[in-house]
Amino acid sequence: MNTGRFAGAVIGVWIVRVALNATFYTQIVGRQFEQIGSAHPGILRTVIPAYVVTDLIFALVFAFLFVKVGAALGGPALGGGIKAGVTLGVMVAILSPVLGNLYQYYSVTYLPAGLAFTDSIFHVIAHAIEGGVAGVIYKEIGHL
Repeated sequence: MNTGRFAGAVIGVWIVRVALNATFYTQIVGRQFEQIGSAHPGILRTVIPAYVVTDLIFALVFAFLFVKVGAALGGPALGGGIKAGVTLGVMVAILSPVLGNLYQYYSVTYLPAGLAFTDSIFHVIAHAIEGGVAGVIYKEIGHL
């Protein structure tokens, strides 16, 4: 593993992830969460620094996974790249947030089906973008 390329991928994924999450959860579904919070006081908490640190942890683990499996997902000729990143991103999204949303939807009464669906679609798209960023940065920095 090339440390410089790895660090670049981590930083790129982290910045994109923070921006996507901030936009989605404040501008797109923020009102829905505010309504849920109003109907169920104390059920939600917003700790922005913790979200940003959690996104960094995700970026570290995701970039590590990309480095380890990127070539296999993108084919040997591609050496990983954007296709591998997008594929890994979609797989990670389905295994974690999408299945997590299903568990959450069937476990609690305050989560509307539409919000669970919207959140799942967002995660598949966001993870694909984050994976593409990892692939482009890791591959491009390697060619400099």
